Amino acid sequence: MKRIINIKFLTALAVLFVVASSCTKDFETINTDPNNPSTELAAPDMLLTNIIESATDRTYDIFLGHEMGNCWVQHMAKVQYTDEDRYIYRPDVVSAAWSSFYASSGMDVATLYKVAVARENDNYAGVAMVMKVYITSLLTDMFGDVPYSEAWRAGVADGGIVNPVYDTQESIYRDIVKKLDTANMLLTVDGKEIGGDILFDGDILKWKKFANSMRMRLLLRMSAKDAPYVTAELTKMVGSPATYPVFESNDDNAQLVYLGDLPNNNPINENRKTRDDHRVSKTVIDKMWTFNSYVDYRVVVYANLANGDFVGMPNGLTSSKALAYLGNGLTSTSKLGSYFTAAEAPGVLMSYTELQFILSEGVQRGLITGAPKTAQEYYEEGIYGSYNQYAEDITYYSIGYGFAPDGTTIDELAADYIATDGAWDSENPLKQIATEKWLAMFEQGLQSRFEWVRTGYPVLVAGEDAANGGVVPVRFPYPTVEYATNPTNVKAAAAIQGTDDLDTRIWWAK
Repeated sequence: MKRIINIKFLTALAVLFVVASSCTKDFETINTDPNNPSTELAAPDMLLTNIIESATDRTYDIFLGHEMGNCWVQHMAKVQYTDEDRYIYRPDVVSAAWSSFYASSGMDVATLYKVAVARENDNYAGVAMVMKVYITSLLTDMFGDVPYSEAWRAGVADGGIVNPVYDTQESIYRDIVKKLDTANMLLTVDGKEIGGDILFDGDILKWKKFANSMRMRLLLRMSAKDAPYVTAELTKMVGSPATYPVFESNDDNAQLVYLGDLPNNNPINENRKTRDDHRVSKTVIDKMWTFNSYVDYRVVVYANLANGDFVGMPNGLTSSKALAYLGNGLTSTSKLGSYFTAAEAPGVLMSYTELQFILSEGVQRGLITGAPKTAQEYYEEGIYGSYNQYAEDITYYSIGYGFAPDGTTIDELAADYIATDGAWDSENPLKQIATEKWLAMFEQGLQSRFEWVRTGYPVLVAGEDAANGGVVPVRFPYPTVEYATNPTNVKAAAAIQGTDDLDTRIWWAK
């Protein structure tokens, strides 16, 4: 049955529920601080719905995820208003993301956890912990050192901390990977039910898989800083699948499947109703099509045809140059594939495909011992997973364009690619793994960018008109709102971490 739910309506309803429930004849209840409603009155299902929706919306925000994510990692490019593509970002976008993750979805997570503890519901507590780690990891991977131990503690009962200190990224990472271990233990398949779950529809096993798969993601990111610890943890997890279940197929993907109508459609879909200034990057099209000796069939999903061909837009051009590209940049280059601009297009938080490349790299680097598959086998499964993620569209268009004979299966198309341009590179496997991961994580802006910052593959060259000294950014500067409201702590963090700019590498990437 199709899920029909107005997410933003539920958010408003949750607020009304709290306010209305507090209106009684009881004197103490009447005089309760309305900004700190008791946990007994909060609606955990409505909180969870809003947490998932608001966090995913912000992750896929057109200016944040699509431009500072996808354009900077050269999945997408711009043909008009190209400042962001040239690394001239909008400070208000960074401030909005910061405020959203801290004051909106992050605060809701903190409230949900309190409600879960008060009601002795370990599954809500585990889910809240998973979402807190997801939001925290975004913040620290964007900026480096950020408020954590004193974050989300503005309420009187929590200490009334309105100017939180900044924790080091190292300390944050060491805590959040432990938090996910705890969440895995809290989440119990036969435990109490949860409601409002628009990510997994109340399937606790899938929440466990998300917790453990994300833990592997974060462990790999910190592996250059503490290989012995990462090796012990990854090896333990891979060797104990019953205790640490992870994604087993695309059916387990952590993704919000948007609905078809405003306000619950995919943010990119809404953006495309009034704008037409993004194109698939030339870097992607060159890799998948122009200079590909065979065919990477995923190109038919990633990009639409432009005058009968797949043509990418170079990154980092001025608006005038981009508009004049190949005569007319708007008509001569490929728009983002219709799959990604659909109202129901999913907002992916993490996929089975990404996990396979994590396992492949882990085995190849010796961070995982005793794994049931080789690095090459995990790598190839990552490609199969990526193809199957878009199976229906790939087979339909590949056959329709004459790339494959009628009746060809998606696994046959994936096998063709693996046998040719996607073949395992035994001489430089880590480069191959990272590059295929970059391709597979197309349109997952922020996460794709984090992985590129970590691996350096593929080698990206800034556009000819790029700002920032012609260097691809590796970090987001702290938001201007922090310099206005929490100046002492943000200045201290900037001084410790390095220059507060686009080029200062965060802890795990140094």
